[in-house]
Parts: sequence; structure tokens; C-alpha cells
Amino acid sequence: MLTNIRVRMKLSDFINTDNEKEIMEMINKTHSDLSTTILLHLWYENDEISSTDLKEFLLRWEDKLHFRTVVKNTSNVEQYEFVFFDIIPISVPKNKKYRFAYTYTNTDKIIDGLNELYACIKFIKLDRPSKRQKRNDYED
Repeated sequence: MLTNIRVRMKLSDFINTDNEKEIMEMINKTHSDLSTTILLHLWYENDEISSTDLKEFLLRWEDKLHFRTVVKNTSNVEQYEFVFFDIIPISVPKNKKYRFAYTYTNTDKIIDGLNELYACIKFIKLDRPSKRQKRNDYED
């Protein structure tokens, strides 16, 4: 059963934009609606985000989000980290340790990637009816 997932996104594509609130609320909705613990990994390249912008972002969202968040200044994934869902721009090379990936050309498409994440987790956690055994060799 799926309980803990790691979602990786490029922070510099949505921080201080019109989509920031919607993106963060969609992540929170996925976390709360589907009872899934999200380990959010946000990353950016050096000099894409100022330290003051990063600090304001973290202070703005720390009370509203109820899951672990890691912010890194590199796109590299550590050897022990396995990303369940990677939402990345098409220009960034994919890492080798992911289960699902969503690439986008425009930053407005990040929300579509989060909708795909929601649908994927919902499908995985869906209750399925048990299949009845078709044949039994032990009956008399």
C-alpha cells in the first residue's frame, strides 16, 4: 500500500508567481484527500532564487503544509533518494531514480502535472474487488 511518496519539483519555476498558491494548495489537497504522506523535494539551480525570496516562501507556507519539505540548490538526486513522481521542465535531464515523471514546456503546466500525480495516487489507492478463484482442484 502506498503511504509515503517523494515528489520532486523545480522551485524556481513557481516561486513568487501567480501559480504558487494553487500549486501548493494542490500538493496539500493530494496529501490530505488521499491520506498519503508526501515528502516534497524542491530544488533550484544556484543564483535562480535569492535567499530572501526563499526565506519568505518557507515562512509563508510552513504553517499551511503538513508534510516534510526539503529544499536543495541542485538538481542532483542522492543515491539513497527514490523519487516517486518527478515534475520537471523539459530542458532538465531526467534523473535515473524515479517511478513516474511529468515534463512540461511552460510553467503553467505544473498544475497539470500535479493533477496527474493526484490521479495516479488515487488509482493506486483505489479499493479493488477481490477476484474469485475460477478453479478448485480440491473439491469433490
